[in-house]
Amino acid sequence: MRLVPLLAASSAIVLLAAPAFADTPSMKPDKPEPAKGQEAGVYRFGATYSVTPVETASACQTSCAGDAQCVAWSYVATFEGADARCELKRGGGKARPDPLATSGVSPTLAAKFIPEPKPELEGGPESE
Repeated sequence: MRLVPLLAASSAIVLLAAPAFADTPSMKPDKPEPAKGQEAGVYRFGATYSVTPVETASACQTSCAGDAQCVAWSYVATFEGADARCELKRGGGKARPDPLATSGVSPTLAAKFIPEPKPELEGGPESE
């Protein structure tokens, strides 16, 4: 019988503390959204012809956009003392998950094969 008041008191404490924990922000840092044309967490294989040190995935994407040979690119972040690097590729190759990589295809290639979304579809109910 002595346990009943103890259980009631501990339940009251838990119920009073619950709202305080609900407002606590998550301990995990927010991941930044990848820029347009970037595949975060993806490494692309495919005939690497150039490897250069760069600071960001966006710099790698820009390098690919300015090179007529470049079909795809992969940025690999710094890990255990190795410098971050940009790999330009002659082929798109296979893509595999890699938490240190960000990849994409050349913007000129993407423009040929990935259509821009149209704001309106033709032939809808308003066209009658």
